[in-house]
Amino acid sequence: TSCHTFDKGGKNGVGPNQWALVGRHFGSVAGYSYSEALAAKKDMVWNAQELSEFLAAPKKYLPGNKMSFAGISKPEDRANLIAYLATLK
Repeated sequence: TSCHTFDKGGKNGVGPNQWALVGRHFGSVAGYSYSEALAAKKDMVWNAQELSEFLAAPKKYLPGNKMSFAGISKPEDRANLIAYLATLK
């Protein structure tokens, strides 16, 4: 929560607001300055598989992105987070 907000219409912080993330195109939150690496993937969509791979190791999944988070190693923890994110719509 120090990096992202999760409420509808929430402001961007260190990272972009996460409302309606699942099903959204990469790099598409208005007003947030994305890394070139993430902005270059704007045609991709955040689905469960993409999110799981990203959350496992953000720097490995997308080298050059700005997220300093190391990742979530346990698949069940990633699945729980993705399930929560899917409710935000």
